[in-house]
Amino acid sequence: MFAQLKGVVDLLRSGIADFRKFRDDSEREKAVFEILKAYFLFKDCVDDGESLVAEAGPDPISKITNMEASLALTTIERWDVIVRRQGMRLYALQDCIFGQHHLSVIDPALQKRISEVIGYKMNRTVTLHGIGATLFFKNMFPVADTHEEKAKYIALMAGEEADTLNMPRIEAEIASLRGALEQYRVIVEKMVTNAELLRLSQRARQETQYAPEA
Repeated sequence: MFAQLKGVVDLLRSGIADFRKFRDDSEREKAVFEILKAYFLFKDCVDDGESLVAEAGPDPISKITNMEASLALTTIERWDVIVRRQGMRLYALQDCIFGQHHLSVIDPALQKRISEVIGYKMNRTVTLHGIGATLFFKNMFPVADTHEEKAKYIALMAGEEADTLNMPRIEAEIASLRGALEQYRVIVEKMVTNAELLRLSQRARQETQYAPEA
């Protein structure tokens, strides 16, 4: 997930750099609002994802299997909440990116290129589209998975084909994604005044708080 998200962030960053195409202040403000929503969703994905990967370790299934029963229950329930929340964020990101027309105003071909990256295999069979769809439907239609089955979703979220995690690679992907997000943030801040940024950021943050269905 982290490498795939980084590819999307890079494309968005290249597109929004030319914000001068927005001649109307209201249109520019709408665009900035949606771009800020995407930023918070990206950031929450990497923040929660990094914490979850670090706690689960390279072999989440073995870790949960070797825990005492009560600890395993509370741990897997916490992991499951995070995984389901990630699904909602990925779904919201898709809507944020493709449900608005401001990207087409900036660059008519940008949405097509983003769509290609989302479905691009990144030398793996697991795509961002597949991850998002699986996690979103897991949240919408939760089933009584075993502890081990729930633990498998952590590897899926991280973009792994197997049930184990390549920690050095994932850590490198997370660092790269964070770097891209920082550059993304700097560009967005140049698009508006400080007062506009504060107001729009507060609204965007309020609309990107997600919790899984019970």
